[in-house]
Amino acid sequence: MYCKIHLKLIKYNFKCDNMRHKKNNKKWGVIITTAIIVFSMVFSIFAIVVDNQSQSVPQYNKHSFVMTDTGYKTKISGKYQNFYYYPTDIERIPLDSDIVTMLQNSQGVAIVFNPLDNTTSNLEYIDLIRYDFQSQFNKTTYFGVTMQSNNYVLPVVNCANSTEAFPFILINISSNTSIVKSKDYPGCIIMNGKLKELMATKDRLLYSYYGIMS
Repeated sequence: MYCKIHLKLIKYNFKCDNMRHKKNNKKWGVIITTAIIVFSMVFSIFAIVVDNQSQSVPQYNKHSFVMTDTGYKTKISGKYQNFYYYPTDIERIPLDSDIVTMLQNSQGVAIVFNPLDNTTSNLEYIDLIRYDFQSQFNKTTYFGVTMQSNNYVLPVVNCANSTEAFPFILINISSNTSIVKSKDYPGCIIMNGKLKELMATKDRLLYSYYGIMS
C-alpha cells in the first residue's frame, strides 16, 4: 500500500515538475517576445529621430525647421505647422507691417476669390490655400466668392464688405507676386500671384502673422 501511494506521489511530483517547466518555458517565451517588440519599437523611434535630425535645416529667427515631403514644418505655440517654402525663399515677397498688425488685431478673416478663373489649376491652388488658412489661422475663417458660381456654394462678397475688425483676403490671379492693402478699402488685403506662387504668398502672410518673418 505504501509503495502504491509513494509511486503516485512520484508521478504527481513528476507531473507538477513538467507543468512548472512548461509554464517557465511559456513565461520565458512571452518575455523574449515582449523584449523583441520593445526593441523593435525603440529602434524604429531611434531611426525616426535620426532621420528627422538628418533633414533638419538651419534655424530662422530662432525657429527650428524640419524638411517634409511637401516642404517644411516648424512649431508654433507648441504644435507643428506645415509650410511649402522656407522663409528665406520668400523674403522677396513684399508685405507691409500694417497688414500683419491688422490681422493680429482682427476678430477673424474671410478668404475671397473669383470662382470663374479660366485656369483650373489656379482654382486648385486656391482651394488648397483655403484649407491651409482654415487649419493654420488661429481665428475664425470664412470664405466667399466675388461672382456667382455653380461650383462653389459660397456667399457673393467683395472688398466693399470688409472692415479692419474683420478683414478680407482677396486672392487675385496675377504675375506680380505681392501682398498689398487695397487703396480703396482699408480692410481688404490683396494676395497677388498665380499657381505655386499663391502658396508662397500664403506662407509669407502666415509666417509674418506668427512673428517668424518680419
